[in-house]
Amino acid sequence: IIIIIIIIIIIIIIKIIIKIIIIKFDKKVFFFIRLYTMVDTHVEKVNDIISNMGYDTHEECMKQTPTRFSTYIHSFKKKTDDDFVNFCIKHNIKSTPMKDASLPVKVTVDSISVHSVCKHHMLPFYGTVCVSYSTRGYTLGLSKFKRIVDFTSSELTTQEELTQQIVKHILLVLPVNELQVKVECVHSCMIIRGVKDLHTTTTTEICVNENEL
Repeated sequence: IIIIIIIIIIIIIIKIIIKIIIIKFDKKVFFFIRLYTMVDTHVEKVNDIISNMGYDTHEECMKQTPTRFSTYIHSFKKKTDDDFVNFCIKHNIKSTPMKDASLPVKVTVDSISVHSVCKHHMLPFYGTVCVSYSTRGYTLGLSKFKRIVDFTSSELTTQEELTQQIVKHILLVLPVNELQVKVECVHSCMIIRGVKDLHTTTTTEICVNENEL
């Protein structure tokens, strides 16, 4: 009888532990299950598209092509404000008070590499970002600008939207007197389709001064 009671107690404890784990991790588990389900569904669709183009997806070099493409395109899923907050917490992105804030300093971080996928044709564009700001008592670690650019460009976007979002994200973590962001990119949609121009670059620029902050 004692052994039976002990077994029952152990079973009850195990059930309680399982419930706690499920409650704590069910959202993450559900997210990954949903993500893998979406990827699998899209793999089938991509496979159908490639097959309809006349290619054999059972060919050795193309067996994993639908999976590779689906996984790649899902890495550009839509981001939310909460995603940015969590990203900043994870990478410790926060401004630091200046030791001497009596005079504003102009800081420029140039040639930050950037790449993203354009909403218009789902094709890559890539280039550089230049961030320049005038301090208002705070600075931001130089590497943090690269992280902000990487986060902002990790969703389907246009160069115009990308420039705006970089500005907005920087202003969320860094008080400034003035901020200038310049993005210069090459768009593959102009290289491999349409006009097929190999030499065109596109520049977008936003300058926010003290009166606009």
